[in-house]
Amino acid sequence: MSNTGSGEFSEASQDDAAATRADLEAQIAKLREDVAGVTDSLKSIAGSRAESARQQAFALRDDVRDRGERYLRQAQETVGEFEEEISERVRAEPIKSILIAAAVGYVYARLFKN
Repeated sequence: MSNTGSGEFSEASQDDAAATRADLEAQIAKLREDVAGVTDSLKSIAGSRAESARQQAFALRDDVRDRGERYLRQAQETVGEFEEEISERVRAEPIKSILIAAAVGYVYARLFKN
């Protein structure tokens, strides 16, 4: 009789072990799904942040380019106005302009003689 009782105990123990194993495998599968979900979420977040950073970089680039072009136009206008003013002064006082140019040339030659 003790043989039969121990056989039933052994079968019950094996059934419990199989149930526990199946439960653990189900939990592991659920954890894998959860990890895959977290990984997908992280990829999505990283992708959206990268896209946002890319858009900000393009906007900054466009802003810097626009400012640079605006400053270049202003500089060109200023140089043009200065050139016109110098031309008018040379026409108004040609002798004085020649003397100033000669003085500047002399000073330049002395500074960079050697």
